[in-house]
Amino acid sequence: MKQISRQNIFNGKIIKVYCDEVELSDGTRTERELVSHREAVAVVAVNDKQELLMVTQFRYPIGREMLELPAGLIDEGEEPLETARRELKEETGYEAEKWELLTSAYSSPGSHDEKIYIYLAEELTHVSELSLDEDERLVFSIETIEDILRRIRAGEIQDGKTIIGVLLYCSRYSSSV
Repeated sequence: MKQISRQNIFNGKIIKVYCDEVELSDGTRTERELVSHREAVAVVAVNDKQELLMVTQFRYPIGREMLELPAGLIDEGEEPLETARRELKEETGYEAEKWELLTSAYSSPGSHDEKIYIYLAEELTHVSELSLDEDERLVFSIETIEDILRRIRAGEIQDGKTIIGVLLYCSRYSSSV
């Protein structure tokens, strides 16, 4: 597929929206809409009791609260691991001694280019109170892996990055799956 032209539709703080004219491999010309989204991180933070640090926050696009892994957007010039460390501390008050990149994934590659880096954080230490952004509202909680898995299976947890992170962690490091 070859891009012929691009029309910039919208520029926001987090996303940009484009409409591209493209040529398919057989020569057919058509349009593709693209949402360009800042990259992000999510953190599977596991304490010494094999519990997960989680956050609940209202997600405006779907009109309800969601239980999720701590996560956030990568600032310009920031490395994904640096963002993961910052977001974990801001949203939970914890720091981790041990970090591992579990995977990276595209949230919705049919229309979005958002890439999310999912990290495992272990050897946790509580170091501070929450330090949220001015427009950020969330509730921090500590949940058992078993309860989170039950809620994923029941369809109560529908956040993609959370499902990917928890299931990947469990498939590699836990007998809970």
